[in-house]
Amino acid sequence: MRQSRLLAFCLLFCSCVGLLQASEEVIKKGRALQNAKKYDEAQELYLKALQPDASEELYVETASFLGKVQRYDTAETVLDKGLTAYPQSTSLMNLRGLIKFRKGDKVAAKALFEAVLTKDAENSFAKKWLETVATGSAVSGSETQIGADTDSTRSYSPSAAGVYQVTASLSKEEQVERAVKLYKEMMELEKWELDRFIELHKEVIERCPQTDQAEESCWRLSNLYMLGQDPPDFDNVIAVLEHLLKQYPETDLLPDAKNRLMMAYQKTGRMNELVGLYEELFRRDPEPEDDQTFMVRALEFGNALTAVGRGADAAAWYQKVIDRDNNRNSLEARAARGYLGGQ
Repeated sequence: MRQSRLLAFCLLFCSCVGLLQASEEVIKKGRALQNAKKYDEAQELYLKALQPDASEELYVETASFLGKVQRYDTAETVLDKGLTAYPQSTSLMNLRGLIKFRKGDKVAAKALFEAVLTKDAENSFAKKWLETVATGSAVSGSETQIGADTDSTRSYSPSAAGVYQVTASLSKEEQVERAVKLYKEMMELEKWELDRFIELHKEVIERCPQTDQAEESCWRLSNLYMLGQDPPDFDNVIAVLEHLLKQYPETDLLPDAKNRLMMAYQKTGRMNELVGLYEELFRRDPEPEDDQTFMVRALEFGNALTAVGRGADAAAWYQKVIDRDNNRNSLEARAARGYLGGQ
């Protein structure tokens, strides 16, 4: 009997893991289509994937996407199906309430947010949207913004994507207070509110530049562009990290930021910028004690120099890799010899 139960548990576990992996793959492809503004293709992909065994996460992702592109009727159909499969899901209930509100059905929206609070009395999304429904206050920002803020300092319009315009309209004390409040709001967001996370981090960066949170938001925003987008939005990764290094040249995040910038420059073909970072890196740390670290960096530097037409300089760095290898025939040394032989 115990073996039968163990076998049943293993089968159920493997099934759940497979289901999650399948959902993650669909979501990954769907986000890529969204980023390319291929909304019809994204919708078709999501709807085909909503089979009877679809995960709650996939229902949430699909309905959230449909809400953002204002395909409310289709979103409602998806949410009805999702709540049949996952009747206890407060995320799906919140989304359904949001869609009802967007369609002008405040009575239904109010009932849904109240139902969420019956299940989870501390659900901040439902609390704030219930207040919005009750007061009729205007809602701005992303499709999934959690509610209006009556604080006079809340008036804020973010600059264009990839641009960071820092303002000193608030005192240092007001900036700290504002940053703490914005981070508290982020802690209360639903996990699918990616656009809202981006908006809030950008506000911290632009309106609270004298706070520790501003530096942290630069890094967290680069994480969102790297990990929350598929494919990664390297252009925005570069923009926010360049702002970080310009605004906070002594930041503790300097090594990690420059390593990520190197990767982003390489991925986007910005080889002159990549060469500049490597030149700075080797000025700062010309002879790393670890041979492997030196050889990897030197080989990549040589490749960047080759890409910008500085063949003689590249050859010198390839030779440094070979010399540092000291006849151990490492992968890096073999690659360096190959590059020298091809020149």
